[in-house]
Amino acid sequence: MKQYIYLVAFFISAFGFAQNTGTIQGNLQDLEANNAPLIFGKISIKETGAEVLSDENGHFAINDIKAGEYTLVYSFVGYETKETKIQVTNNKSTYVTLQLAASTISLDDLVSALASNNSKSNTVNN
Repeated sequence: MKQYIYLVAFFISAFGFAQNTGTIQGNLQDLEANNAPLIFGKISIKETGAEVLSDENGHFAINDIKAGEYTLVYSFVGYETKETKIQVTNNKSTYVTLQLAASTISLDDLVSALASNNSKSNTVNN
């Protein structure tokens, strides 16, 4: 009988020490191309520094995140970097769809950058 009591006490204490974490899952999509997946886009949690890349379907998952509010920062080469707040709940998966738009560079900015670079190279060569 004592063995059963010890066994029950063990399982009760094990549940008390179980980790209370959640998971963030989602998809990273191109806003301008019919929500096409963005492959190998970076998704990170600002507060913890945890970082993952989206897969070939744009899907990502960040596991074992303590419950609380976090800021997701997501980016892709040639696209604008964005941030969004997300709430993580214990023992649950939070699903998000993240969308990015291509960043635009104005012709004036490009000409200014090229002119600046050109004047620096002329100074070095003289």
